[in-house]
Amino acid sequence: MSQLFIVGSRGIPAAYGGFETFAEELSTRLAARGQTVSVTCEQTSEDADRPDTYQGVNLLHVPTPDHALRPILADLIALWTCYHRGEPGDVVYLLGYGVGPFAWPLLKGLHAKEIEVWLNPDGVEWRRSHWSWGARLYLRFCSWLLPRHVDRLICDSTAIRARHLQNEGVDASHADVIEYGAPIVQTDDLTPSVRARRDQYLRQHDLSLGEYYIQVGRLVPENNLKLMIRAVSDPRVSRPLLIIANRDSHNGYYQTLRTLAADRGASEQVVFGGTVYDQPFLQALRLGAYAHLHGHEVGGTNPALVEAMGLGSLILALNTRFNREVLGRAGLYFGKSVEGLVRRLQLADRFSDTTIQEHQRRAVERVRSHYNWPRIVDAYERRIWNTATRPRPAPEPGPRRNAIRLDEPDGR
Repeated sequence: MSQLFIVGSRGIPAAYGGFETFAEELSTRLAARGQTVSVTCEQTSEDADRPDTYQGVNLLHVPTPDHALRPILADLIALWTCYHRGEPGDVVYLLGYGVGPFAWPLLKGLHAKEIEVWLNPDGVEWRRSHWSWGARLYLRFCSWLLPRHVDRLICDSTAIRARHLQNEGVDASHADVIEYGAPIVQTDDLTPSVRARRDQYLRQHDLSLGEYYIQVGRLVPENNLKLMIRAVSDPRVSRPLLIIANRDSHNGYYQTLRTLAADRGASEQVVFGGTVYDQPFLQALRLGAYAHLHGHEVGGTNPALVEAMGLGSLILALNTRFNREVLGRAGLYFGKSVEGLVRRLQLADRFSDTTIQEHQRRAVERVRSHYNWPRIVDAYERRIWNTATRPRPAPEPGPRRNAIRLDEPDGR
């Protein structure tokens, strides 16, 4: 049986971001089906006592130096670990392309051992403005280079796949679309203790149940938090905004957002709630909101958006190709003007209970039909099985096989 190595996250259990949540969900669900899965985990001097397994998943701890190039070095060490532990027919699944040309010798070594390499390119990382121009040029080069030298490119949306086909010259025959998943959770699923914690949290932040907007995601310019702050500070908008994100005092953008809210007299309208990794508690906060604001503009199937849909949230999303593909007709869309967002918020405030319930129903149905974890794990399991049972050709880095889509069980 093939072993799947997942490389490129900080590790599991998830305590950082989207890749970590994805790695945890995919690995534990595959392990529950009897698959052999290992996840490489970054290990610092403070992580010496971490366990070697988690819910049936092998945890491979890789020493991670505290260095500006930590992500690249961590991925290189992780790939080296996979090279030494892997066997013919195994699969190394790399999340993100930041390791770029430095991975080339290891890719050749993995292919020489008849170990396949898959790549999840995530979104359009090189377009994020928080990177320097030099870093953006490097990431742009990586997004062109690495997909050409792996066995399979697994994109989380058709829009991301199309980008790589058109702009990076990736061969369509080795580019798949397998989305992220999300659980379907209702208010009745919350335990009394989680509800009590949620209610206490809201009181601490002077928020009322059902009377606030929520935004979940990193404090980066591409998530359009300035736009949201300007909109909720408008006197025509009555509900405050709860931002669930890291409020590190060393984060310059966080300080910029706090200053913006203060300058607009909206310090009470904008609540920086910090990071929440406790999933039941985060679900409770989301279920308690009137609506979910999603301003992400760089990426494909964003986990925060899919999770909000699985909760049956009323969603207002930035009008991008990626968000339209995921949300469909299950929410409202806004542009990048403050006035446009204010009007959308006013419209949502006037919705009747029937209209809100219809949007919520559509969101849940899209998760049930397109973004449910069992369906997604089925697609990965089919791909792993195909890898394990296929006759082994002479190893050679590069594209192979036909693309698989979730709605086509046999990949044709």
